[in-house]
Amino acid sequence: MNMLTINTIIINRPGNEVYKFATNLENFKLWFPQAVKIESDNSLEHATNGKKYIETVKIPFRGKSNISLNVVKAEENKIFITEGDFSPLLPRMILKFSEDSSNTTTLTWSMQSRNTNLIFKTLLLPIFKKIISKRAELGIQNLKTILEKGQSKNYSQQ
Repeated sequence: MNMLTINTIIINRPGNEVYKFATNLENFKLWFPQAVKIESDNSLEHATNGKKYIETVKIPFRGKSNISLNVVKAEENKIFITEGDFSPLLPRMILKFSEDSSNTTTLTWSMQSRNTNLIFKTLLLPIFKKIISKRAELGIQNLKTILEKGQSKNYSQQ
């Protein structure tokens, strides 16, 4: 795996609330920059292994693109991992949750590339790192703001 970015933030909300909102990927477009749309692609519950989504994202120099996302690991209030079919990046998103107190949660959000090709790592990985790092910094700040202002109650959490 190639690390693209890793960001940690403390959110002043209970862990189960942070987990429930962040792992419902239909909410992802509300907080992550350039995520245009994301919809369920099967009938499984959110935060369930095997749950599938279709995400529409803005890609520099390409415009909008659809990416199939699969939940590959979900442990309630602990970890949530997805993998996308977007080539050549082959993204893997990891959300780790740690409840520090009854009303404080540490969230670590990271993005990796599953592509280990040497040419990709040399030529394209640095570009993807720069793009994803900027989006991630803004994205987790947006997530913190939504949750701390209680705005997550206005959106689907199921």
